[in-house]
Amino acid sequence: MEYEQCVLFSLFRHHLSVLALVLTGLGASMAHADEDLPVSSSLRSEVGDVTVEGANKTQSSTVRSFGQVDVGDPVDSEELEKVERRLLATGLFQDVRVSTEPMPDGRVRLVLRVKDKASWVVAPTVALSSANTGGGLLYAENNLGGRAKKFVVAAQVSTGESGLYVGFLDPILFGLPQLKFSLEGQLKSDRVDEYSMDPSEDDPEVLRRTRFNSASLSAELGFILFERVRAAAKYRLSSIDAKTPDPKMPVTTPPFSTGPAMRDTSLRLMVGLDTRQTLYAVTEGLNLEASYEVSTPDVWSEFDYRKFGLLYRHGIRFFEENNLVLRGELILGTDLPFQQELVMGGTTLRGFQYRQFRGDSRLTFTAEYHFPLFKVKSLAFRGVAFSDTGAVAWKDVPEDGILRDANGRVIRNYLRETITGQNPVTVAQGVGGGLRLYLNNVVLPLLGVDVAYAVNSGQVRFYLVAGVTPS
Repeated sequence: MEYEQCVLFSLFRHHLSVLALVLTGLGASMAHADEDLPVSSSLRSEVGDVTVEGANKTQSSTVRSFGQVDVGDPVDSEELEKVERRLLATGLFQDVRVSTEPMPDGRVRLVLRVKDKASWVVAPTVALSSANTGGGLLYAENNLGGRAKKFVVAAQVSTGESGLYVGFLDPILFGLPQLKFSLEGQLKSDRVDEYSMDPSEDDPEVLRRTRFNSASLSAELGFILFERVRAAAKYRLSSIDAKTPDPKMPVTTPPFSTGPAMRDTSLRLMVGLDTRQTLYAVTEGLNLEASYEVSTPDVWSEFDYRKFGLLYRHGIRFFEENNLVLRGELILGTDLPFQQELVMGGTTLRGFQYRQFRGDSRLTFTAEYHFPLFKVKSLAFRGVAFSDTGAVAWKDVPEDGILRDANGRVIRNYLRETITGQNPVTVAQGVGGGLRLYLNNVVLPLLGVDVAYAVNSGQVRFYLVAGVTPS
C-alpha cells in the first residue's frame, strides 16, 4: 500500500486549473438561500432604476455588471431568478436576494441585495509521495479593489516540482461580463520520471529521471456570447532547458538535446458551449469545448507540434444537494516534444503513480458523485465516490525512436519500454471514495481525503487535500 498526499492547488501540473478554481471565485456558501425567490409579477415590467444593497467591498458597478440587467430592460420572475443565479455563481457573495419595487412612473426598481464573502485565502500546499515530497504556500485575492479581479501567487519547494507561479484574471474586462482576460507567469524546476507502460505493475520502476527548468508567460483573451458560447485565444511563450538524466537510473540517454535552452511558443484557439454554474458547492450545467493548439516558427517557436482536443464536462444536481460531475476529454497530438507529452496518473488518474503513463494521444473519463453527510454550524461534510478511467497511446513515433526538428536537433528520444508492449493502447482505471469539508464562505475544501483502488494493479493509494485558511 502506498500513501500519497496530493497538492490542494496543483501549482505546476495544472496551473490553468488554479485559475479555474481559485481565480474564478473561491466558491459559494453551503448554507442554502431561501428557495422562494422574490417575484414582481407574472408580467414583464420595465426597469427604471437599479440599486445595490449590502455590498461592503464589491463595487456597485461590478454587482450591476454581473447582474446583466440595466435601466430599460424588461424583467419578470424568471429573469429575477436568472439574475440571482448569475450573482451567486460569481463566488463573490455569501447570499443574494433580487427583487423589484414599484416606481411612481409605472416602472420598477431592481434591487440587488448581496452579502460579500471573504475575498482572500492563504493555502499551504503539501506533496508527500514517492515521486514528490515537499510543500509551499499560496495566496489568492478574489476581489481586487471590489471589482472582481483575481490575483494568485504561489511558491513550492519539493523533490519533484519546485517554482513560483503568478496569475491574474479580469472576468469583466472593461466592465463587460462578455470579455475575460488572464495573464500567467511561471518559473519551474521539474523532475520527470519515465516508467514502463504496464498498468498492472504494483511498484513501477523508474527507467529514466530527467530534470528540466522552464520559464513561461501566457496571456488569454476570452469572449462570451449569449451567456453560453465561449471562445478564447491564448498565446504562451516559454523557455525549456533540459539537464543530464540521473546516472543512477537504468537509462542515461537524454530525452532530448541538452544544449542551449529552446523556445517553446504556442497559440491555442478554443470555442465551446458553457452553461455551468456553481451554486452552494453544487455544479450544474453542460460544457462542450473544442480546441486547437499550434507551435511552429510562425508563432515564434523552435518546435513544430500540434494538439487537437475535445472536452466534455457536465454537472447534474440531485435532491437539492447531491451532485453528479462528469468529465471526458480526448486529445490528439502530433510531433509532441517531451515537455508537451500527454500524461496520466496521480491526481489525473487516482490509484496510480504520478505521471506514470505517457503518450501523444489520450482519452480520459471521470465520474464523481458528491453527497451531503452532515453539518456542524458553518462546517459542512460531504462525501464523494469516483471512478477515473484513461487510455493513452503513441500514434506517431519515428521508426528509429528519435524525433528531430528541421535543423536536425533531437527533440525527443523515446524509450522503447514506454512505447511498446503487449497492447498498443494502455488502459487503466481507478475507483474510490473520499471526504470533503467545506466552510459556508469557501467552496474549496478545507480538508479532503481520497482513497483510490487501482483496478489493474490492485494497489491502494491515499490522497490528502489540506490547508485552506479563509480570511
